Amino acid sequence: MKFFNTIILVSGISVLLWSCTNELDVQPEGTPTEASFCKTENDLVTGANAMYKPLFDGEFYGRGFFWFINASDDMVTGRAKSEADNAKNFSSNYIAAGDLETQWNKRFNLIGVANRVIRNVDNIQASAAVKNKYLGEALFMSSRMYFELAYNYGNENYNYIVNDLKKAAELLPSQEELSPKDYGRPHKAAAWALLAKVYLFMGDWKNAAFWANEVMTKGNRKLLGNFSDVFKSENNYSSEYIWSIPGTPKFTSWGSILPGVMLENKGWGEYNGWGYFQPTKELYDEYEAGDQRRSATILKLGDSFTFNGKTRTYASTNSLTGYLISLINTWMLSNIRSTVAM
Repeated sequence: MKFFNTIILVSGISVLLWSCTNELDVQPEGTPTEASFCKTENDLVTGANAMYKPLFDGEFYGRGFFWFINASDDMVTGRAKSEADNAKNFSSNYIAAGDLETQWNKRFNLIGVANRVIRNVDNIQASAAVKNKYLGEALFMSSRMYFELAYNYGNENYNYIVNDLKKAAELLPSQEELSPKDYGRPHKAAAWALLAKVYLFMGDWKNAAFWANEVMTKGNRKLLGNFSDVFKSENNYSSEYIWSIPGTPKFTSWGSILPGVMLENKGWGEYNGWGYFQPTKELYDEYEAGDQRRSATILKLGDSFTFNGKTRTYASTNSLTGYLISLINTWMLSNIRSTVAM
């Protein structure tokens, strides 16, 4: 009897050990780790696409990002707003977790996503062309974020940004090589244009001119004949297009909230604009007489304009300056997709 008990006991232990071994020897489930996720081409595409999701937050390129404009002499807040006044007065007494204060974290979070693509692209089972495309996108997006941090906060290494942008330009396709569904992704001319802008901030005029020329020649970019036409929806991806964040034409969907923020407060009964970011007389007077860009950019009291299909004479019950950004009315009229220009 003891013999059979021993056999049963040993057999039971064997089954238990075999069962435990199999239970523990399974693929991880739940949220994937960076090491377990980055393996296939689909993983690479999914990881790269994650860089763009934060951009569709209405505030990524909405009020918070543009409150910095209040530190200039070109705009006034338009309505009482403590955050904007802190920027205007160069005050450190910020409101915790406000739209302005979150801009730093928003950009470093996106840099973190881009860095995961950069770190793991060599481990992906995909063609060199596919890996190069998404590595180029990650380098561009990371550089773009570092640049925005640099010119708003300082203490960033412009040379680091330049080096990554040059690598991105080598890897990215041209705008013409992108399919319409990929419009809004970075391309060579976008990297060259950002390089030109970075060099301008560095005070390196020679290199700024060189990369700007690359945009116009190799990138086949050129200005439209009429300045105001660039802000019409049918010209979203014209020869003047460089790079932007697409949004939807629906006011209840995704994209930057900036057009609504800058629209006349309550939008003359048509839309609920908020009346922020009003241009100053000093900015208006900076344009030379006869400069067609001024009338396409800024409305002054008494100017005729078209809004929501109706011809109106500009009047305001809340403007502190008597001026309004005219291009916003063009955006609202034509349902142009919300964009942030290069």
